[in-house]
Amino acid sequence: KVLMKHLKKVEGFTKELQRTSLTLSAVRRLFDKVVKEYPVLKARLVPTAPIVNNPHLEQGLVKLQRGEALLAAEKSACAEFRVSKRSNYVDVLYVPPTSNEYKRFFSATKLVLSDLRTSLSPNKPEMLMLLQYNRKMWDVHMVEEL
Repeated sequence: KVLMKHLKKVEGFTKELQRTSLTLSAVRRLFDKVVKEYPVLKARLVPTAPIVNNPHLEQGLVKLQRGEALLAAEKSACAEFRVSKRSNYVDVLYVPPTSNEYKRFFSATKLVLSDLRTSLSPNKPEMLMLLQYNRKMWDVHMVEEL
């Protein structure tokens, strides 16, 4: 019973991480919550964990999303998001926290590029994927108008 309770909690955390609307700030909050529940995971989920490629960039983006002040190292790492001297930074909510959406896109691309479509020119699959991925932006009537 106790094990099932913990497994359900962990499943909830992992499902939450798969949401496409998740921001880095939300992931950081979720990881902090997981560390509070399961302290043994602290070494793997802290902002400075070895798996984080650029901790200053990650922490800087989280702080920008939260509207907090950045440290010097974080400012340096987030410099490319700076717009001008007057305004601070570009809205960084579009930066995805995970690569799930990309993996789904490449899986869908693999389905489109079946053996039956090997004779297509390289730009055709690209157009097909663009249309499929942005399906909510067009409909049959719009295509008929073109």
